[in-house]
Amino acid sequence: MACLPGLAHAAAVEPVDPGSQELDRVIQELKAEVLDINQRALSTEAAFLYPDATRVTIYAGVKAQGLLIEDLTITVDDGTPTQRKFDTLEAIALQRKGLYRAVRLNAAPGAHRIRAEFSARYADAQPNTPPFRGRYEAVFEKTTKPSDLEVLIAVEGYGKVPVIKLRDWRTAQ
Repeated sequence: MACLPGLAHAAAVEPVDPGSQELDRVIQELKAEVLDINQRALSTEAAFLYPDATRVTIYAGVKAQGLLIEDLTITVDDGTPTQRKFDTLEAIALQRKGLYRAVRLNAAPGAHRIRAEFSARYADAQPNTPPFRGRYEAVFEKTTKPSDLEVLIAVEGYGKVPVIKLRDWRTAQ
């Protein structure tokens, strides 16, 4: 009698069709190939739209424990400002050493002016506490290599107000 339940279970298992296994394997390979083709197409499109000689990518980061960014505006030269409002979860991700790609653009080699403005509050601030506001303006030099810049919102020390710095992550020339 002890053998009967195992025997009943064995009879309930349907045999696997080798043809359906092969079909499933082929479908999985096709899915992987489609994803690979899509990734290569996106890379090709990005290289076409933003060639290395003119590409500038600007990221935003936060280096201040508990500082939640509410909004950020970045303008390069006198172009159209790029504005972004952050919800609480996005602001938390940024202050935990995340980066946000704020702007990708083409710029000719040479000097370019960048302006950044932000507003932020500390996570433990009272609802009626006005936000910190910061503004930054600087000039960066674009070479013929791709430029990766970071607008970093930081606090220099305890009790100090948040400020903006510009980091240039350019590879060695």
